[in-house]
Amino acid sequence: MRNLKHTIIALAAIVMVGTLSVFQVSDISAEKLERDMKLSTANQTASITIASTEDESGTTALALTTTEEEAAAAEAAPEVDEATEQAIAEKSYLTLGYANVIGSAELKAEPNDEAAALGSMSGAEQVEILESTEGWYKVAANGAAGYVKKEQVTLDKDIATESAMQYDHYKLASVTPDSGLTVRTSGSTDAESVDSVEQGDVVTIVDHQGDYTKILYGDDYKEGYVINTGLTNDGEWVEKDEVHSEIIRVAEEKEEAARREAIARQNAARASSSYSTTDSSSVWSGSTSSASSSSSSSGRGQSIVNTAMNYLGVPYVWGGTSPSGFDCSGLVQYVCSKNGISVPRVAASQRNAGTYVSRENLLPGDLVFFSNGGGVSHVGIYVGNGNMIHAPQTGDVVKISSIETSYRISHYAGAVRVW
Repeated sequence: MRNLKHTIIALAAIVMVGTLSVFQVSDISAEKLERDMKLSTANQTASITIASTEDESGTTALALTTTEEEAAAAEAAPEVDEATEQAIAEKSYLTLGYANVIGSAELKAEPNDEAAALGSMSGAEQVEILESTEGWYKVAANGAAGYVKKEQVTLDKDIATESAMQYDHYKLASVTPDSGLTVRTSGSTDAESVDSVEQGDVVTIVDHQGDYTKILYGDDYKEGYVINTGLTNDGEWVEKDEVHSEIIRVAEEKEEAARREAIARQNAARASSSYSTTDSSSVWSGSTSSASSSSSSSGRGQSIVNTAMNYLGVPYVWGGTSPSGFDCSGLVQYVCSKNGISVPRVAASQRNAGTYVSRENLLPGDLVFFSNGGGVSHVGIYVGNGNMIHAPQTGDVVKISSIETSYRISHYAGAVRVW
């Protein structure tokens, strides 16, 4: 008797759901009632047959049917455990789909773009497909029912999730060709080539334009277009807000670096002007022939660097002028003397001992100077690639350091060539 009662309830639910489906379920409260009924009869209705009908207008309606055999099987069905019951309860008797949209999409009152909006569905949100018509689905979502374009619904949750992630995330990709990829100004083979990315470089996908993908690349997030076929999707996502924050940070750093470079140029110009206007008798002349001898070539400058490299690790000693310990100007004087070049003992005087060299024309072996807000306070030997070898300070050793740090740029006071 108990099973018969359950069967009657199940059949009643089936008839109700079928009726709602045939009438195309225009009222969402009826759809809610339908789902409540399905939950209460889940044990007895684990298997349901879905039939469809199509009217003269081409609109398809979904109807649920049952057979005498299925009713008998339901009556004889054993009790199921809680997990199975839950799984059955979550299974929709109407087709379940997922919103395949970036952001959200409106549910329209009629299957056309101009129709009024009755509600909305968000990316990857689960919806029920109530009916199908040409190019459109009628779906139930968020307490409303309305029409959306078929491409805005998918039965594959992974596809829907991929679309939804694009709302507030960018996807990362790797450059795959051995020869790298050409970066262009727009998505066309006729567009100007402005750069390239190398195999293995990770880029950020921003948009698509035909056969091209708009990317952000490099540490400074430059923008450009590369051919789609040259990218491998890494499956990793990064938040758009995070990327935009990094773009702002990089721009601010570049602006600050430019400001500091301008300050450095001003410092160098002031230092050069100051020393060039001093009495000629105060200008060191002991290395005139060496400093003015352009025929010496850059080989002599490299020789100075090579000599200085021999003393890496020697401890800093204030006033030191030998391999047992150097201060900054003592190292310079000692290394220069080993190369047959005589320079004064202190950094401020060494600033006079040669030909002034602009920052952009530095060569290995040039002497680079820094100020502490007043006169010259430090000197090093330029080794190339934005680096110098120097004796920094008490407690440190002779080593190679960058002259491109914010501190060094803002305190830069010019350079001279003594070889």
